[in-house]
Amino acid sequence: MKHFVNLLFLSIFLFASPLVMAQQDYEIIAHISPPTPDVSGIAVSSDNRVFLGFPRHADLHDSLALAELIDGKVIPFPSREYVFPSNKPFKDWLVSPHGIYIDKKDVLWVLDDGKRAGIDQIPEGAAKVVAIDIRTKKILYTLVIPKPVLSDDAHYNDLRVDLSHGEKGTVYIANSGFGEHYSLIVIDVASGQTREVLLNHYSTSPEPGFMGFLEGRPHIYNIKKQSFPNGGADGIALSPDNNTLYWTAITGRHLYSLSTGILSNFNTTSLQLADAVKFEGEHPACDGLAEDENGNIYFGSFEQQSIVQRTADGQYHLLAHDKDNFVWPDGLAYRNGYVYVTLGQWNRLPGFNNGRDRRKPPYLVVRIKINENIK
Repeated sequence: MKHFVNLLFLSIFLFASPLVMAQQDYEIIAHISPPTPDVSGIAVSSDNRVFLGFPRHADLHDSLALAELIDGKVIPFPSREYVFPSNKPFKDWLVSPHGIYIDKKDVLWVLDDGKRAGIDQIPEGAAKVVAIDIRTKKILYTLVIPKPVLSDDAHYNDLRVDLSHGEKGTVYIANSGFGEHYSLIVIDVASGQTREVLLNHYSTSPEPGFMGFLEGRPHIYNIKKQSFPNGGADGIALSPDNNTLYWTAITGRHLYSLSTGILSNFNTTSLQLADAVKFEGEHPACDGLAEDENGNIYFGSFEQQSIVQRTADGQYHLLAHDKDNFVWPDGLAYRNGYVYVTLGQWNRLPGFNNGRDRRKPPYLVVRIKINENIK
């Protein structure tokens, strides 16, 4: 009996200790409390400047929508006038920025989904992609998503920018859908030409019968009665050579990819695109993704309340875990050996909890050093 107890203790230690150790292996770089709203998107420049997005699709707040994090404080970026609610045309201010991304030239690209809580319509001009020179704060591009591509049921969630295809680059957008409308959006930067592809394709749609655990409780996907954040194509990542785009559905565990040579070509037919989609295996259910220069992809695993690395050869490693603070890992960004994560507690919104707001500020922004944390 004594031998059995000792063996049981050893087994518990071996399996549990990586998680216990991992809980300590991250650094909190910001505590965000009201009146600053809940945080979502994150992007980090080559010199480690951190930018944060504050969407209005879940909370119709009247605070800032985009900020730079300086000494732990959120500072409106690029200007107060551009990121606070305005009476100007929708294309001239940030309505509800979700995904944000910094390209290889240190240009900040902002995906504005244009959605405001309690308002059904997404006005034309509200949904757009904006490119900002972070050094001069100059708006370089405003790429409006036009009708008929624009849909009120769309949720333009995250983006990547490929500078190697197209005269001035190509933007890829994951549309996770506010209704049953799921797809990828492709924009040619030079011309502004916009295309919706893989509309309600199996790779961009929620996986039927999905069941997930959130904070220890099971949730079954039901579009008519939503009890957790759900939808289609959400997390998105670009390979180091810009030749492959990866994406995941927020309601699912399958990773997919597509050649950017095919995806960026506006002459490719819908059938050709659908046939070229590649299944890359399973992954932890997640919201945002991040990628690094070595082809590793990072997942915010909301069921395990962890940050997980997928190496280029398809192996998975735990980077960090915290059952108390990693409630809903949302936006992820990689830079200079660190993964940065926003923890927005989105599953605790009133709409998923019978009208009760279960969020507990402050909302955290953390970073994790990669080489020291691989378990």
